Amino acid sequence: MSSRFAIAFPLGVTVGKWTRAFEQRFPRVELVVRPSDEPLAALAAGDADMVFARDAEPDDDRHLIPLYTEDVVVVMHHEHLLTLEEKLHLADLEGEPRVAGEPSEAFMRSVAEGDGIALLPASVAKALRRKDVTAMHLKDAPQSRIGLTWPREGQHPLVDDFIGIVRGRTAHSSRNPEVAAREAADGRKAGDKRESAGGRKAADKRTPADGRKRTRRR
Repeated sequence: MSSRFAIAFPLGVTVGKWTRAFEQRFPRVELVVRPSDEPLAALAAGDADMVFARDAEPDDDRHLIPLYTEDVVVVMHHEHLLTLEEKLHLADLEGEPRVAGEPSEAFMRSVAEGDGIALLPASVAKALRRKDVTAMHLKDAPQSRIGLTWPREGQHPLVDDFIGIVRGRTAHSSRNPEVAAREAADGRKAGDKRESAGGRKAADKRTPADGRKRTRRR
C-alpha cells in the first residue's frame, strides 16, 4: 500500500470529517490535504491524487462522482439598494456592475468598496464574509455542484477507500479487507479484556479471598 495520499480542495468545501476518518482508518499513510484555487490543475500536474472540484464534469482523463449541491448567493455592499428587496431574482441584477476574478479577501474588499456585486456559492461567501458585505439568496440562480474526481490512468490504490469514507461506508464494509480485519481484531481484543476484567470483579464480589463463605450474624 502507498504510504502517501494527497487531496486538494477549493475554498468553501469542508473536508475535515472525511480526512479525520481516513487518518484513523489508515494511521500509517501520510495524508496530505491542501486548499487550492485550481484543484483540477493540481490533479493534472500530479500534485494531488484526488480532488474535490466545483462545477466540474468527467472527461476522458478523469472520473467524477457528484457529492452535493449548494445555493448561489449575490454579495454586495451592505447598503446597496438591492438589500431593500425581500426576494431577489437574476433579472433584478441586470445592469449592475460586477466584480470579476477568483474569490479572495481582495475580491470581497472590492465588493465592500462598492465596485460591484458578485455571484458566489454560499459556502464561499461565508468563508470570505465581512461586516460591510451582505449576501442574499437568489430564487432562480443555478446551484453550485461539488464532486470528487481522480485520474482514469494510474489511480491511487486508496481512492476507493476514500470514496467509501465520503459515502459513509464503515471499515467493516470497506473494499479493503486488511482494514476491516484489523479493526475487527482490535474490537475482539477490547471485548475480551472487558469480559475478563468483568469476570474477575464478579468473582471477587461473590467470595472472600480465603474461599470460605461468611456467616451473617444476627
